[in-house]
Amino acid sequence: MQNALKVIQDSINGLTLEKCVFSAPREKSSETRSIILMPVKDEKEIKVEFRLQKHNDIKTLKKDVFIKDELVNALRDFKQVHIKNLDSDIQILLNKKLKAKIITKKIDTKNSPPKHNKEKKYLIPDGVPCAFLTEIGVMDNKGRVKPNYYKKFRQINRFLELVDDLYKNESMESFHAVDFGCGKSYLTFALYHYFVNIKKTNAKITGIDLKQEVIDHCNEVAQKVNFEGLHFAHGFIHDFKTDEAVDFVVTLHACDTATDDAILFSLRNKASKMMFVPCCQHELNKQLENSESAIMLKHGIFKDRMCSLVTDTMRSQLLEVCGFKVQSMEFISLEHTAKNIMLRCVKSDRSEKQRQDILSKYNDFKSQWSINPYLEKKLIEEKFI
Repeated sequence: MQNALKVIQDSINGLTLEKCVFSAPREKSSETRSIILMPVKDEKEIKVEFRLQKHNDIKTLKKDVFIKDELVNALRDFKQVHIKNLDSDIQILLNKKLKAKIITKKIDTKNSPPKHNKEKKYLIPDGVPCAFLTEIGVMDNKGRVKPNYYKKFRQINRFLELVDDLYKNESMESFHAVDFGCGKSYLTFALYHYFVNIKKTNAKITGIDLKQEVIDHCNEVAQKVNFEGLHFAHGFIHDFKTDEAVDFVVTLHACDTATDDAILFSLRNKASKMMFVPCCQHELNKQLENSESAIMLKHGIFKDRMCSLVTDTMRSQLLEVCGFKVQSMEFISLEHTAKNIMLRCVKSDRSEKQRQDILSKYNDFKSQWSINPYLEKKLIEEKFI
């Protein structure tokens, strides 16, 4: 077992470790199904995930503490260890007497064939250090995207592509955006990075969320990476107010009518551009009726999906009435989430006749589905339509 201990210690203490997995517990009744080790920003520490029967326990430990207190027990409790380094792939098999068979496969990183004939050019490229991505754990200190964060990395760049499509030909001295329901704020940090470091704009961005611990963490990260114009605040969308002009509003996966509250905030503050990815569209579910589609609506799952489409169509048409050009598009692939429809809105000039024609078509649509949405009521109440 000593040779296996040395191989694992060398990988943990090295700088090329990507993942180390202890699996196949010796006792079938064992509470721990596997242990996963992952590198973290601090090179003296390591993330340890104990995958238990009913939950996972994740800790960040000093490497020497894990090696001293946990490693030997882990080898005794599991039959297999798989170590993935940047330059090697190691499989360790332990028999009942704890005698180890070690299989090592070297990875030739210099002569590895390219995965694509033409690599995609990202606004934030892989391999180039980016302070905020390193701080939130997507990249290592050398600017390499960590293997388990590639999906998030691609999502961040996809979001920036959609933003860049709106702003790449615009120059501005200052910029103010609000991100409602920012959550862990990967995309909020990316948005600030885009405007300050790529567009070279004096930007101010505020992220709003209901989880105070998330807000506190995001403010700490913003300070660490010197994003001076990026701030996070706790609260509801409908309670947030600002005296400053707002240029851009983002709301990703805000539940039910929270998206409508973000639309109303945008209109009140005269934002010229908006991006929404609605979520959990419950409001119209009980209202939705259509005699010609009754055989579809009697199925709950079909009704839920139709409700989402009707809700997004309603919002799009009402925003058109309010003078916006609205594009509906896929935000990220369906394999990541079914809630992937983005509404991207840009203020445009429309005559009163055009607005009335759009409103007439909306009223026909409203009657067709027997709906009376919250957003329309508020738009009439505040005289936007």
